[in-house]
Amino acid sequence: MSQFVKLYQVTEQLYEHVVQPLEKDGRDSYIGKLSELIEERARIIEAIGGVKPTEGEAVILKRAVERNEQMGPRLQEVLNSVKKDMLNLKKKKQTGQRYENPYDHAPLDGAFIDKKN
Repeated sequence: MSQFVKLYQVTEQLYEHVVQPLEKDGRDSYIGKLSELIEERARIIEAIGGVKPTEGEAVILKRAVERNEQMGPRLQEVLNSVKKDMLNLKKKKQTGQRYENPYDHAPLDGAFIDKKN
């Protein structure tokens, strides 16, 4: 089997994985599988290097490129979702720390307000 066929198969697997909905419970396994497929595809592309495809391989390569373009927006959605969750987690952690020790952090506006009676 040629490298171009392998590339198409891995791209097709990646596409099938990407179009599945991202669930909160299985997020780690989803991202792990996604990362694994992307790394495998990168290794194949690197192995292909400057090899010229035959006519049949060029057709397969064109289909792989089309699949890649189709899954680009969905990959961006997944990335944005993960970034958003990471920011929310960071915000929750900071809020929790402020609640546990309110005198450890400076005021948000940078001003200290003292009231004399």
